[in-house]
This record gives sequence, C-alpha cells and structure tokens, in this order.
Amino acid sequence: MGFSLVQIPVFLLWFVIFCMFEVSQGGSTRHYHFEIRHQNVTRLCHTKSMVTVNGQFPGPRIVAREGDRLLIKVTNHVPDNITIHWHGIRQLRSGWADGPAYVTQCPIQSGQSYVYNYTISGQRGTLFWHAHISWLRASLYGPLIILPKLNSQYPFPKPHKEVPILFGEWWNSDPEAVIAQALQTGGGPNVSDAYTINGLPGPLYNCSHKDTFKLKVKPGKTYLLRFINAALNDELFFSIANHTVTVVEADAVYVKPFTTNTLLIAPGQTTNVLLKTKSHYPNATFLMTARPYATGLGTFDNSTVAAILEYKTPPNTHHSSASLKNLPLLKPLLPALNDTSFATKFSNKLRSLASPQFPANVPQKVDKQFFFTVGLGTTPCQKNQTCQGPTNATKFSASVNNVSYIQPTTALLQAHFFGQSNGVYTPDFPTKPLLPFNYTGTPPNNTMVSNGTKVLVLPFNTSVELVMQDTSILGAESHPLHLHGFNFFVVGQGFGNYDPNKDPKSFNLVDPVERNTVGVPSGGWVAIRFLADNPGAWFMHCHLEVHTSWGLKMAWLVLDGKLPNQKLLPPPADLPKFFLLWFVIFCMFEVSQGGSTRHYHFEIRHQNVTRLCHTKSMVTVNGQFPGPRIVAREGDRLLIKVTNHVPDNITIHWHGIRQLRSGWADGPAYVTQCPIQSGQSYVYNYTISGQRGTLFWHAHISWLRASLYGPLIILPKLNSQYPFPKPHKEVPILFGEWWNSDPEAVIAQALQTGGGPNVSDAYTINGLPGPLYNCSHKDTFKLKVKPGKTYLLRFINAALNDELFFSIANHTVTVVEADAVYVKPFTTNTLLIAPGQTTNVLLKTKSHYPNATFLMTARPYATGLGTFDNSTVAAILEYKTPPNTHHSSASLKNLPLLKPLLPALNDTSFATKFSNKLRSLASPQFPANVPQKVDKQFFFTVGLGTTPCQKNQTCQGPTNATKFSASVNNVSYIQPTTALLQAHFFGQSNGVYTPDFPTKPLLPFNYTGTPPNNTMVSNGTKVLVLPFNTSVELVMQDTSILGAESHPLHLHGFNFFVVGQGFGNYDPNKDPKSFNLVDPVERNTVGVPSGGWVAIRFLADNPGAWFMHCHLEVHTSWGLKMAWLVLDGKLPNQKLLPPPADLPKC
Repeated sequence: MGFSLVQIPVFLLWFVIFCMFEVSQGGSTRHYHFEIRHQNVTRLCHTKSMVTVNGQFPGPRIVAREGDRLLIKVTNHVPDNITIHWHGIRQLRSGWADGPAYVTQCPIQSGQSYVYNYTISGQRGTLFWHAHISWLRASLYGPLIILPKLNSQYPFPKPHKEVPILFGEWWNSDPEAVIAQALQTGGGPNVSDAYTINGLPGPLYNCSHKDTFKLKVKPGKTYLLRFINAALNDELFFSIANHTVTVVEADAVYVKPFTTNTLLIAPGQTTNVLLKTKSHYPNATFLMTARPYATGLGTFDNSTVAAILEYKTPPNTHHSSASLKNLPLLKPLLPALNDTSFATKFSNKLRSLASPQFPANVPQKVDKQFFFTVGLGTTPCQKNQTCQGPTNATKFSASVNNVSYIQPTTALLQAHFFGQSNGVYTPDFPTKPLLPFNYTGTPPNNTMVSNGTKVLVLPFNTSVELVMQDTSILGAESHPLHLHGFNFFVVGQGFGNYDPNKDPKSFNLVDPVERNTVGVPSGGWVAIRFLADNPGAWFMHCHLEVHTSWGLKMAWLVLDGKLPNQKLLPPPADLPKFFLLWFVIFCMFEVSQGGSTRHYHFEIRHQNVTRLCHTKSMVTVNGQFPGPRIVAREGDRLLIKVTNHVPDNITIHWHGIRQLRSGWADGPAYVTQCPIQSGQSYVYNYTISGQRGTLFWHAHISWLRASLYGPLIILPKLNSQYPFPKPHKEVPILFGEWWNSDPEAVIAQALQTGGGPNVSDAYTINGLPGPLYNCSHKDTFKLKVKPGKTYLLRFINAALNDELFFSIANHTVTVVEADAVYVKPFTTNTLLIAPGQTTNVLLKTKSHYPNATFLMTARPYATGLGTFDNSTVAAILEYKTPPNTHHSSASLKNLPLLKPLLPALNDTSFATKFSNKLRSLASPQFPANVPQKVDKQFFFTVGLGTTPCQKNQTCQGPTNATKFSASVNNVSYIQPTTALLQAHFFGQSNGVYTPDFPTKPLLPFNYTGTPPNNTMVSNGTKVLVLPFNTSVELVMQDTSILGAESHPLHLHGFNFFVVGQGFGNYDPNKDPKSFNLVDPVERNTVGVPSGGWVAIRFLADNPGAWFMHCHLEVHTSWGLKMAWLVLDGKLPNQKLLPPPADLPKC
C-alpha cells in the first residue's frame, strides 16, 4: 500500500487554474485502492480467516494533507456487504462518501466497487477509517492521517517522529456471529478475547509475547503519538510507565496543551500527544498499557493490553540480547475500572486552542434547542421465544428519546435526494422525551422502547444546541456519541438530571473542546453546539457497537441552502444500489428516460493496419479501425473510461451529445478539458437526455480523428417506438478517409509550410476502401440483405475534409432522421452528408431476388479552390440467395454489378434542393421548439484568409509570403494552453481568453463579391458570453476572400434550428421574411452554402464553454473556430456541475 501524489502538471498556468481551490488548501489528489479480502490471521495462538483491507490487520494507513482530494476505490471480494466510513471527515457537500450503511449509501455488494471521493476541507490531525456495517469494523479499520498544508507548521514543536497507535479488539470467534447470536437471543454479546495495540495483544495475554508492539525511541527526542480508539465496545485508560505525555489534539482539533500520566479515549475518539523521552538512556524498558473504563452493569473484557516502550541503545554501547532482556520492565499505574472522577477531570482539561490561527467558532446564539435521552431499554421477545435479556421475556434494546432506530433497506440520503422518503423514513424524530421522568433516579417500571426510522430535519445553517442525558433505566452508563458530518463544541457537562434553568449559566462559550465524538457521562449529561452548515443525511449514534446494534442511533437531515455552494452535490454514478426499492429510488430519473448505466473502456493503442497494400501503425481504440460501437438508450448514463497508451495527447468528443450541465465530458482539447496524457485515464461521464438516433464519437485534438472514430447509437427508450415502421435490421455506415502516411505528419507539414495539406489516398466505408481502389477488392464492405425487408441504415460522415454524395445503384432510400433528430420522411436516390453530419434512411429492398449486385458509392461535393481527394469509395449491396436456391461462388461473381449515378462534384443545385427537403417532424410527440422570439442576434462571416510568414521564411500559401488561415468574423482562433471551461469555472480567465468576440464583422464588405485587397486575419482566443436561456439567432455568411466554399459548421452542446439559407450576401431586411419558424430541420452541424448564408436559432440553456468550428479539419486547423460561454442560470438545475476528480491536467 502507498499513496500517490498526482504528478506536477506540465504547464504552471493550468495548475493554477484547475487546482486553485485545491492548491489553496494543499491541493493534491491522492488515490488508494482497498481490496476487501479474507486473510488468515493468528493471535492468542488462534488462527482464523477474517475480513481485511489488502490483507492487512489493522488496515492500511491513509496519509493526506489538509485540502487534498481523496479517491479511494473499495472493491469487495468477500460475501459480506461492505461500506467504509471516514470517521471525523466533515464531507462538506459530499455526504455520498460518508459511508454508514443505509444512511448515505447502500452497501458495496460482493464483486462490486465504489470510489469514495471527497476533499479534506479545514481539517488536519488524526482521524481513522472503519467499516460501517454490522460489526465488520472489528477488523476493517486503519489510521487516516491529515498533515497540515504544505509550508504550514504544527502549533507545537516539530516532533522527531510521528507514530499512530490504534486500540482494537480481538475475538477468537467471528464478531459477526457474536452480534448475530446476541440479537437473536436478546442478550448481551460475548466480550472480546483481547484488546490490541496496532493489532497486537502484547505480553500480558497468553501466547502473545511475540505479538507485541514495540515503540523504539531515542533519548531526548519528542515523539508525536497519534492515538485512535478503534475498539468496538470499550473506553480505555492508557498510560506509559514512568513517563508523562502532553495532550495537543483531540479528534483532529488542536487543544490547549496539558500534561498527564494517563489518557482516556472512548471508541471513535482520537488523541494526539507529545512524548518527550528521557534525556539519557534509562537502562529500563517500559510497558504501555490500556484497560477499560467500565460504567455499565453489563459484562466487559476486563483484561489489559500492553506494548513496550524501548529506548535504542546509545552509540558505541554494546548490549547483548540477553542483557536487554534483563533490563527492568516497569509497569504503569492505571485508574480503577470505574474511576469516573478521573474521567471527568480528564475531559474537563480539554479546551480548544482558540487562537487567531485556530479559532473556536462557538455558536453564540442558538436557533434550535433539543434534549435527547440516551440509554438502554427493552423490547419484547418474539412469541414463544425465551430470551436472555433483562428478563426471559425481553431483549436488550437502546434508544434516543425512547426511539430505537430501525435500519431501512434504502439509504436515507438517496431517499431524501430523490424525494422518495415514503416507506423509508419519517421526519418526526422527537425533539425531547415524550414522557419526562427522573432520568438518573429510580428507573421507571416500563422499560420498553418504541421503534422507528425517524429523522430530525434542520434548515441549512441552523445553529443547534443539543443536550444529551444519560438514563438509569437499565443502569447508568457512559455513551460515546459520534455525530457524522460535523464537529461540535462541548459547551457543558455534569451529573444528575440536566437543569435547563441553572446549567446553561456555566456553559463555556469561549474555548470549549471541539470534537466529533463525546462521552455522555455515566448518570449525567453533556451539552454540545454546532452549526448545521452541511446539507445531507447525517448519522448520530453511540460508538459502543453493541449499543448501536441495539438501536442507540438516529439521523439528522440538513436541507440545502439557497446558494450553489450550500447544496448537496448529485450522487456519483457508481453509488451502490440495493434491491428493487433502491433501484426505483436511485434510478427514478434514469428509468424515466431509459435509465441504465453503461460502462465502456477505450484503450488507446497503436495497431498495424493495412489498406491499399500499405501497412502502417496507427492510433486506434481497442485495436479497432474504425473504433467500437457505443450503444445506449435515451436516458442512459454512459461512463466511458479512456486510457491512453500512446505518446500522443488524446481527447474524445461525443459528437452531437447535448452534455446538459456535463460540459467536462464534451471532449474538445483545451476547450472543455486538457488532454489525456500518455499513461493517464479519464472517465467521460454523461447522461443522454432527450436524444435518440445516430451520432458518433471521435478524437478532438489535431487530426487524430482520422483513425479514432466510431458510431454512437442511441435507441429509443424502452417500450418506445420509432415514428416509422420497425426495420428488419439496423446497420451503421461510416464514411472515413485513409492516408498511407501519418495524418499528424500531414497537418504538421501543412501548418509549417503554410500550404494546403496533402489529400487522403482513399475514402472508406466502415474502414474499407472498396473495389474501385488499387489492391482493395478484398477490403470491401458488403451489406447483405434479404428481399422484401426494410433496413435502417445509419450514415455517419467521419471523413476529415470532404462532404460526400452517396447513392445505391437501382435503389432509393427514405430519409427519416438527420443528426439524431427525426425528420419528415422523403425519398431520394442520393444523399449529401457533410463531415460531422449523420443521416438515417430506410432502405426497402426489392421484393424478389434481383439476380444482380449493386454498388454503393460515395464521392466528394467540392466547392472550394483547393485540392481534394477526387476519388470514389464503393461498397456492395448483395442480396442473400433465396432458400433452396443453389448458386456457386462463380455464378455469384458473374452477376451483373450495377453502378449508381452521382451528382457532379460541384452540384450546388442538388446540394441546395437536398438540404431544403429536410424538415423537422414537428409532431406532438416530437415537436420543433423553435425560438419564436430572439434575445440576441449575431452575424458571423466564415471563410479563408491569410497570415504572414515568419521572417526569412518562404511559404506555400496563396503567396510565398503568406500562409493559409481561416477565421470567424476575421478572428482566427488561437488554441490556449489551458482549457476554457476550467479557466471560466475557477474564475481565472486572465491570459487564457477574452470575452470580446465580435458579434458582427468589424469592417463590413461585399462578402461574396470581389475579394478585398487585404486578406489578412487577426488572431486571438476570444469567446462570446451568453446569459443562461438567451434565445439566439445567428447568421453565418460565407466569404469569397480566397474563393467561396461550403463550410459545415458544428456547434457543441446544443442542437439548433436551420430557419433559413440562401446565396449571395444576407439581407437582414428581406431574408428573415422567408424564415421557417414552423418545422425547420433541427441539427448540430449545418453547411454554410458556398457563396451564401445560413440562419440558425437556438436556446442557450446549457451552461458551459461550447466550441463552434468548421468540421472540415483543415479549416479548423487554420483557425475557423470560436467558443460560446454560457453562464449559469439561477436555479440549481441550471448550473454547470463541478469538474470530476479525474479531469486531466495540462
């Protein structure tokens, strides 16, 4: 086991932006992996198989700094259900990581994993982690050490060394069987067979001399001992023979130092002390012993655990092992088992440091006062059962305000978050005892408790005063009460019954100790105050595990505040689920939309691929070209882990996915994320909301999408139908391009020389060039069909640089969808699909076997002046032979091969007519919600231009002194080295971008007429800022500066409606009159006509940074791109979610 710091980022600027919050507090992300496994462990000469973390007992040490983020993956390999609680961590807004079973989460079932993800805010010191289900924490526990922030000091002298010391318990039997038997019989559980120090019983137990913890020290040094009481059922006195210690911290909060011979630590508490060793070698060894402080009437483990404090021999001193053994072994004196006087004096010495650096922020005014009784009681035995409780007709029970907590089968926090509390809990926990009595006097005759799952609801930021009163119903007893999610101040305590008129006068509101676990004195009371500033469901319970098992527990429900940073974050995608009721609650939102969570893993690797008789190593996903198919349903959540095994930086874009509030998963490099560097991983986590149809995924950095792309198929919700006849089969058809050379080298050379890049060597259909290319007859995609069937063909243009015409010889198709939006069906012989666009068609095959095969071909629609790949890709449509028909392979080969006719390369007339046929379905089920009113109007020119060559360089651009460039409103986009979204989210835009993207051309000209003399473009990283829910009308105008050309513009994060288009210069007075505001096509990528314009409308209802760029990759490389910055709305569901913990750093 070990902890790992995230590597220092490459670029300091990104480190400052992304880690702004974390760096201010320490700021690393630390990863741990807990493997829950059985391990044979021997103590007291008894070997047993027990549940462990990573085979260790006690478990591994977690080390972090204040401000660090922890991601701890827990994988369960045992039959028991598991949860882990990070005891004392505030879990600010991250209650999903707190850990108590059926309070903040359902358990991690066997074979499952869960990542506990939280940040340590404003805490430093000693805490610990432990299982929080049944009695599994008997073996599942370990230290959680929080160091101060870097360059921060302790408020005491720096110790020579720091040593965690954990108290625990050992049973020769299985603790789970012990508590199961007790709950079944109604009696008290068998006590442990030994206490342990750091998992070892020590020399005072039988057969344990070798199983002894030794603390080896040097004379004259100061040691920081971090004590943790992880025992299940006993408060413990502790002392070191002939030594004193100085207490400096309790429950990870600094205290005013005081010196003592003996400590008292309750289960759930931690105490840090300074041990100043003797100035000279003492010629003795010293026992360190612990034994219980026992106040109740029940049985307890009345034994003593010991460890040894051993001084290292001075230099140049020779001691044989025999002489060391003969050193006197001094034993400490411990208080009597029931020494409540010492316990009271010790606890009264604990005072907050209350310094300017570490203040005691005690609530001086109280909004709510509560009075809780805590203690034991009884419940009746089941009918015809003889019990072993206080009587043979009763079982032991325990309660708070006479309510013994019943564990639900659905976690409280999940029920609360999804508004499904019915049948899980009721919000009526009593604020005081329903029937007051003499709490510490003669017990009442009726010892029965009530049962229920009741919570106490608090508005956000309520200041609370809570008095907890022990009762003598079955004998007075000390109860260490632990509150999850908060620290509290112990403002007062006393014996007897609390007097609300007299006792508050002695409350300490200046420097009371601040902690998370406090002992309610035996036969007395304790008063605490805290501020309910942490939304969520928070457990409070006795940390004597037997009392918790009997029901001495309850929960607080703290509501969200009004501000974004006062609201509980949404649950993580991997939060464990449990049984049908939980499935209904947790998946309520998801099920309503389709509702599954689907996991994919993309391994980015080099793979040798051969096309055109040319073999090369290329970057692939999972060794596939094209990449794997993603299939989901509308409403599903996708978690796609991308692991980069190649030297190139990688990002993946999920083209056309709206990414509602999940812009961190959108993928364009340096827009929504920094790239995934070699050796790193990132999980793209998003939900598909209100979309169904054909989209695709591709790399979104440089030209890597030449080989990194694949289909993303979104099926309708379960039990939903297509708005057209159900097809016999569905087939994705992807257009791509193939270079014999490396596309990365192609674009690098072009950008260096300033010229146009070399064109591809072939187009491909599903990765195959087909029979019209050299050496490619076998590399041909065949679509095999049956007569009289309807096929849904899902076309995707993933080519880098060319719009494509497509046709199937002697067949027509019916267009039913564009860019994952249903359209009014129309029939056509030919499709036109621009890069970034998708089109679904229905192919109705011929009713009878046609005795022919049919070419399916595609070639470019070319409008610009530059060179392009003027070749044709082909696939084959082949009919399956009818049953009982025998055709030899030779006869099949001899079937006539029919070829389709495609439009001319520059047939803009066909392109215009085809695009004009695309209309939204605009039905009641699939409406066209076109913005009828517009808040903001923008006019963008898009086209090519030039930039000057570097000094003393001869370029290959339009002239030998210029390079090709491209721009929007004459601004050629400069890619930053920090992602826009991260800079925006953390308020660190300076030096990354400016919010002054021009809303119209600064210098109007005759856009499609004679080009201006000055073809130079400006450069910058400018964004256009939109308030949330702005309705936008954008007109994009092609220019003829270096020749008119069609530009397929893609907008991330939104769909838009294509309300109008035309040729020539856009006329704002005339052209809007012909806008279609009834059923315009809705899409994410639209072609700006060559020498013309297009008008779109959309609603800016998705907060984040959203890229818009030409999907001709060469134009994007030259700068034809910009970004919109949509601000958060006022409501919680209108705000960008925080970045995921694994978001890549630059």
